[in-house]
Amino acid sequence: MTTRIASIVACAMLMVTVSSPVSAQASPNHQVAPNNSQPYGMTYGQWNARWWQWFFSVPASTNPGLATEGSVDCSVGQSGDVWFLAGSFQSGGMFSRSCAVPAGKALFVPLINSWADNVCNSPPLTEDQLRAAAKSGVIPPAKLHASIDGRSQESSRAISPVFSYTLPPSPDNVIFAAFGVSLPGDCWRSVTVTPAVADGFYIMLSPLTAGSHTVRFGGQGPGITLDITYNLSVK
Repeated sequence: MTTRIASIVACAMLMVTVSSPVSAQASPNHQVAPNNSQPYGMTYGQWNARWWQWFFSVPASTNPGLATEGSVDCSVGQSGDVWFLAGSFQSGGMFSRSCAVPAGKALFVPLINSWADNVCNSPPLTEDQLRAAAKSGVIPPAKLHASIDGRSQESSRAISPVFSYTLPPSPDNVIFAAFGVSLPGDCWRSVTVTPAVADGFYIMLSPLTAGSHTVRFGGQGPGITLDITYNLSVK
């Protein structure tokens, strides 16, 4: 059985909805959707699944989740009213990135997150076993933090529904880029993977005002420690 931990995040590879231990400070420009809400028509758990579908769809060569420092293209693979920020597949470090985001876009941000599926698993795991594997990547959490321009925000834990995801052709996908040398045979060469489940802690951030903003997030789970800063230019 394999457990994949990410934050994202994104991520050392990387939600029944409950509050995380992160404190919240209200601000008219920094509004985070409550944990029991349906921001933009979906629950936190459903957005969690969408986050992973986005993350896996982005080729490794342009995937922000593999960047450690510097400027990244936050527009890759994005569409609609909600954009996703990535964590990192490299656990245990502090990472700082900068990118541009159009005005009017909400941001779905992972503090720490993980997923599980049956790729490389023989025999395949049941749904309950997959959920237990995803949970083991982020529970118990510690030192969860999310802040916008220095103001702490409250995060939500969300358990995804069962979902599928599609990888770009290997080797230009995040699985091969992060773990290819250690994977048995060619089990990751499947283009579409199903079933998959995910667990983690996120914030759904309302659109930021035009200008410069700092988004910082991270935390600890079993086998994962992340602290990521995005310097955003909202135009």
